[in-house]
Amino acid sequence: MKHSALLAASFAAFSTFAAAPALGATTQWSSATANGNGCPIGTSSVTIAGDEIAWVFDEFYFDLVQPESASRFCRLSARAKIAAGWYLARLDQVLSYAGVKSTWGSSLKVAAVSRFFGFTLPVIQHNYPNGTAFNSAYSELQGQQYFSVFAPPSYWCSGSNPIGLFQSTLSATGQVLPGGGSLSFVGQGFNVKFSAVAGYLACQP
Repeated sequence: MKHSALLAASFAAFSTFAAAPALGATTQWSSATANGNGCPIGTSSVTIAGDEIAWVFDEFYFDLVQPESASRFCRLSARAKIAAGWYLARLDQVLSYAGVKSTWGSSLKVAAVSRFFGFTLPVIQHNYPNGTAFNSAYSELQGQQYFSVFAPPSYWCSGSNPIGLFQSTLSATGQVLPGGGSLSFVGQGFNVKFSAVAGYLACQP
């Protein structure tokens, strides 16, 4: 049985002070990696298109029967070089997935923890009911962080191209208690998608 998981980080530039640069002119990506038991060597790939970077996984899933537990995680990292004259103002994250099903006696926690240019982003997570049955055809979690309330660091607006890291850890932990039934995370034909959309403001003279 092949399961696919898609983890995407897309970055779109905008400004309230000046016209946004053309797609692909704001973020230059390099040195993308993926490591963890949810993305063993040879089971993931990365694609870059303009301001968007995406990881695709074939092994981020589990199927459990009682009494059994499992966890999957994947640590992602990519180097980001930002066009001169812009600074990070906002970053939205969305974690979506489908094909989650369980019977009585199961529990599941899904989460994403991220950092961008040293900023710690809000944790996005979903804790499914402990010990009760659930069936999720589609779930979506959202996290949002605004950076425009802070004065932009001087290195962002020094006239050079700021360079930093985007890092994220995606995790899923499931358990079926003794006497329970079964739990499936990301069934066949479904996937997981994580997106992060960044907004930039123009540095002022």
